[in-house]
Amino acid sequence: MDDVDFHHPLFLHPFDTPGTVLVSHRLTGVENYTVWSRSLRIALLAKNKLGFIDGVCLRSVYPESLRAQWDRCNAFVLSWILNTVSPDLSAGLVFASDVAAFWKDLKDRFSKVDGSCIFFLHRSIAHLTQGDASVFSYFTQLKLLWDEYTALVSFSDCACEVAQQNSNHLLQQRLFQFLMGLNETYAGVRSQILLMQPLPSVNRAYSMIVQEEAQRSFSSVLSPVPDPVAFSSTASGSRKKFTGTCDFCKLKGHKKESCYRLIGFPPDFKFNRKKAPPSALAVSSDDSSLPPPSALTFTSQQYSQILELLNKTQVPVAPAVSCAEFDFAYCLPS
Repeated sequence: MDDVDFHHPLFLHPFDTPGTVLVSHRLTGVENYTVWSRSLRIALLAKNKLGFIDGVCLRSVYPESLRAQWDRCNAFVLSWILNTVSPDLSAGLVFASDVAAFWKDLKDRFSKVDGSCIFFLHRSIAHLTQGDASVFSYFTQLKLLWDEYTALVSFSDCACEVAQQNSNHLLQQRLFQFLMGLNETYAGVRSQILLMQPLPSVNRAYSMIVQEEAQRSFSSVLSPVPDPVAFSSTASGSRKKFTGTCDFCKLKGHKKESCYRLIGFPPDFKFNRKKAPPSALAVSSDDSSLPPPSALTFTSQQYSQILELLNKTQVPVAPAVSCAEFDFAYCLPS
């Protein structure tokens, strides 16, 4: 048998087995034939077996000494293709003998490139938006539709200036499609991209959007969240009782700006309420931080009666209780 080296299409690696699954996509019908065939062609090209499905590596072109090896390679490629076809479809394909004819049969049955197919593909591209998906997921899905469209529609390989202009126009349309599908939260960076001269490529615009998305994610993670317990503790701590002395009346327990002698007494001030019994007068002067209201005045005759009554009863007056705090209501003549 003629020598078959590593670069020969009939070479089989020792690790090659008929049960190998070359691609993750499984052919299920017309809906995914384009993606499946593209993936499998790439895998067979890597195996140096693409000529078997293209009709280049025919059995008749090899000498008699290599035809047995060709039969082995043909069986391997058939097995690899069958491994990527759904069970519902593979049942009617196991009797194929020539891999090139087998591949052509699949293409005739499932490759339906017509106006309706291209129309629905265009509509999917036009209606695709980001929604709740990440920028990565949205762009990946959009690029998959673009690649499928490129595989269905043949473009000119001409290198002339007109062909280059058409190619640039197609790339610009894809940039606009990508930006239109983004959420409105990216309106700012989208405007910056559209103001750039010249317009960036789709990949460059995608990179800028992803950077903006990552920056927002980091900002949301690093933003401090208020602790309700700490906030409550701070708020309660800020309401501590004032222990200094008023600059106006020189009494303790309040500041000058809240001094009732300066701003006036409120209607419901405690000295205007019903007086407590005499036993309640035995309190420290420090507990009363405000002076008596100035409205409590007596005539000279009333003062004389009070002094006379005090001299008769000899009621001791505690030094810690001011005269204004004494309940004179019970000792005045009726």
